[in-house]
Amino acid sequence: MKYYEKPIVLANEELAEGVYAASGGNCWAPTIISTQDYVDGKHIFEVHNVHSTSVEHISAGYTVQITCSAPVTSASAENNWACSISGNVVTVTRTSHANGYKSGDDTSFKVWIGTGDEATTKSLTATITCTNCDWQVNVQGNGANGN
Repeated sequence: MKYYEKPIVLANEELAEGVYAASGGNCWAPTIISTQDYVDGKHIFEVHNVHSTSVEHISAGYTVQITCSAPVTSASAENNWACSISGNVVTVTRTSHANGYKSGDDTSFKVWIGTGDEATTKSLTATITCTNCDWQVNVQGNGANGN
């Protein structure tokens, strides 16, 4: 090198390579079934969630809301995933489950829900919705745009 050239830094707001996309979207279709009505004061439900085949992205997790037929006093989810209670709604965030890009992947996990009363816990019913999919752009080829 004969002489020093000062490096130049360029910023271009329109370019993005390997940058993660924002969270959002609703690409999972959840269902919930009762597997046991009373074990150690809890009703056990199993959540199944199928990933859409119409979007292509890497899924890092999702959040579901389980609405129960009675107010909930306790709830926990498999693998100690984040679980919160508000009245008769249990919110569970399942993370680090795998890639879910344009594949129809099916995931499942159990949730233990109690009402503080045996008869009410045994007769508990639930419905479910998927409220958020934490996704990232698929940087593994073709530059898919996420959703």
